[in-house]
Amino acid sequence: MIKLVAGIVFTTYSVTAFAKTDVLLRTTLSAQDNTASFQQHGVSHQRFDGDGIHLSQAMLSTEHQLTNDWFIAGVLNAYSDGERRAGISQLYAKYRPLSASSIKPEVKIGMFYPSLSAENTDSGWLSPHFLTNSAINSWIGEELRTGGIEVSLRQNGRQVRSNWSWKVLGSIFKGNDTTGTLLSWRGFALHDRQSLLNDRVNFAPIPWVVNDSGLNAPAWTDPFREIDTRFGYYVGAHIAHKRNAELKYYYYDNNADPTQLDPDRIYAWHTRFHSLTLRYMANRDLTLFSQFLYGNTLMGNNIVNNDFVSAYAAVAYAFEQFTFAGRADWYQVIDRDDTMYDPNDSSGYALTLSARYDLSEHITVTGEWQTNKGKQDNLAFFQSQTTYTENLLQVALTLKF
Repeated sequence: MIKLVAGIVFTTYSVTAFAKTDVLLRTTLSAQDNTASFQQHGVSHQRFDGDGIHLSQAMLSTEHQLTNDWFIAGVLNAYSDGERRAGISQLYAKYRPLSASSIKPEVKIGMFYPSLSAENTDSGWLSPHFLTNSAINSWIGEELRTGGIEVSLRQNGRQVRSNWSWKVLGSIFKGNDTTGTLLSWRGFALHDRQSLLNDRVNFAPIPWVVNDSGLNAPAWTDPFREIDTRFGYYVGAHIAHKRNAELKYYYYDNNADPTQLDPDRIYAWHTRFHSLTLRYMANRDLTLFSQFLYGNTLMGNNIVNNDFVSAYAAVAYAFEQFTFAGRADWYQVIDRDDTMYDPNDSSGYALTLSARYDLSEHITVTGEWQTNKGKQDNLAFFQSQTTYTENLLQVALTLKF
């Protein structure tokens, strides 16, 4: 791990002259309940186990301009937790031709995020305001990544003397066939760990899921696995007023065949959802942002059939060297199938408060407190109560170059 972090720093200084490159190192001191996290096949929805100091983020994000029209970009991440400690979270080429037309095309090819988040706007798909993401974007960071091509058209309002700008886009992709697994068998969680290429994400071993008499499936998922050879797709639209407000709508459908499974007994899950985000800058110091997500995931011949819904509202305020932020989350998974031994109903809410102090242009200290309360029916397999309350206090030192 030390060699990897040193390598990230060295690579940053090596390529800065030829590309736009950002590097971030974040060490976090966390205090929380001493309960095994889902990454250790536990029932906690938190990222880390108990108190301790962690390398929560080591990230290198770079974009190289190859020609006037072509760019290549990638993000390398490293963590002190998880099944895969270092690897790639994004890698893609972008074609953005110079054009005199007011409507300009763009093509992205590779592995990347759909631009549907209102909070993960910093380099490397990090949040500039919180140490932990919302329930929605924690899940997107875990289970959703485009491995394909996205084509878009956009118009900048300033070029046509209008207060309004817009963008429309569409994508086809492969490799998101297991999306929906974690929402169903673990439920929503709140953290900032992004799954890496060829990563695995664990969850508690629900008896009906892992036993021979049930599905005989593993207690983990490979988020970007291709199982049925079918293409998924999403479409989206952005509209912005000046630089003050932006509204985004996306519809996502991985188009997976839920009856297909691979040799590891990993099923494909047919998952689709609608996402609506709003971001409003009241002034240069005050930003409001919110997101709503509603969808469904289906596995097998109605073996698992769940609706899911989540929303958050957040505010960030900058004052001199300080940035204060708060976010309220609500989430729910609704079990629609009749599989008796696999209860998937869950619901909860969370409140997150964050304060950041910029010691310099490159060094910041952030304190964050979060409480997450909910009810999850499948916890009855592991403990006497199906309700949970998880409190998390974090203090992070971040270096950014």
